[in-house]
Amino acid sequence: MDIAEYATEQFFSYRVDIPSMEYAKQYLEERKSPLQAKELTIIIPDRNEDPEALRATVIQLAMSNSLTGIFHQIDNKHFRIKRIIVSDQSDLRIAMNNRGSLYTVKDVLYNTLKEADMPEIYHLRFDTEMSEIVYDYLRDHLQLSIKDRGRPILGKGINMAISSLVSSDKTDGEIVDHDTVLVFMDAENKAVNYKDPFLLGSPLIYEGSPVLFSKAAFRRYHMEGERRKIGGRVNASLGVPLLHMLIHEGLLLIKKPITYPLSGEIGIDRDLFWSIKISERYGVETTTLLQFFSKDEKGKTMLSEEGFVQVDLGINMDQPLAEGKPPREVLARVRMMSEDIIAATFQIMGRQIRETWGSSTEFMRMFGEFQRHSIERWMQSHDTRLITGGIGHEDLRRTVYAVVKEHADNFFLEEGFIKRVWREFRETLYHRDEGFMPPINGIKDDLGDKFDELRERLINTQERIYPETRNT
Repeated sequence: MDIAEYATEQFFSYRVDIPSMEYAKQYLEERKSPLQAKELTIIIPDRNEDPEALRATVIQLAMSNSLTGIFHQIDNKHFRIKRIIVSDQSDLRIAMNNRGSLYTVKDVLYNTLKEADMPEIYHLRFDTEMSEIVYDYLRDHLQLSIKDRGRPILGKGINMAISSLVSSDKTDGEIVDHDTVLVFMDAENKAVNYKDPFLLGSPLIYEGSPVLFSKAAFRRYHMEGERRKIGGRVNASLGVPLLHMLIHEGLLLIKKPITYPLSGEIGIDRDLFWSIKISERYGVETTTLLQFFSKDEKGKTMLSEEGFVQVDLGINMDQPLAEGKPPREVLARVRMMSEDIIAATFQIMGRQIRETWGSSTEFMRMFGEFQRHSIERWMQSHDTRLITGGIGHEDLRRTVYAVVKEHADNFFLEEGFIKRVWREFRETLYHRDEGFMPPINGIKDDLGDKFDELRERLINTQERIYPETRNT
């Protein structure tokens, strides 16, 4: 199948495993309505988002326990969210506004559903106290310098990793662990729905489920003034072409198309999450997929295709981050995200990419073709040709292409023998990948008893919003 035919068949087709709430119920009924066997924790990694949007998101998610019962007759033996953690890396002023908005959530929940079953709600702030804890225990694993000790530790991947460490109860001074599924939800989605946690979480939590990873698909838009414009710029110009190029060439062993590679909404078994390297900044979504479906030396993958489902969450209305900003600033944001994603990809898949293409010229020739078809299909799959922030799809394509080419040229190091020798020396010199947090299970083994000390200190830093009585 040539690339044009492949793109038409695979890109933005929205052929997902679970397309609706009704199908999700049927999916479980066909498996004889199994009971929930794993705790479900929702984590919202937040960074300088709108406190009011965050408040609305938490209210919708917190209602999921009750509303799935009221509207879909699913009781709490089959689906129940244990806790919601807002993991907040926002600047101090916004973090305090976020905290305040969360305290109004409990009033809304009580006034709406009275004594109905609600998840616990926590606010975990990445402040200087958290930085001290991270530095004390994870300095070597994260290669932190002394200057990092007194300032908040930032990065989406770091946020996801640290918040996963507090996803357990602390009772009588001891951490009580259960089998746990983590559902990560973006704070910026103005179309979040109480159904979303069930769609993402239910395939993973039931007794005997082979599913360990779920990923959201959606059509992404946002409003600029009174006009709806296409979202998902980096997904269409980098995520989709890059992932499918690797699939097309057999570097990733997965047959189903990845509808939205960069979606932040995922469900994942916690032990599986703790078994992979975590990109510290952007690129978490991409590198997760790469680690799960790339071949090891024996031609095996970490996760079988049976262990992965994609679910359709409908329309995603993100915040208008580009509204009122000049095109240069919008493209700078695109460049920053693209640099993190392509750099992480070369680190994870470097050997396979080098063996498959051999040169930057060949790699970029194929990437350019995949990118062109991806953007064309992206435009066709939406009902508007309006691009955000005053930039067109050709500006977008050129910007991302230039970032990928710069990294590919540097990665293949075609300039001469000396640079190739230096690359090989450098790769043997460093014992860990730059920009990645090593697997948490490996850190757990390294720290021994101190791992529980780390988790206890982190759990003690989070503030319990609802109900107000803290665990002791």
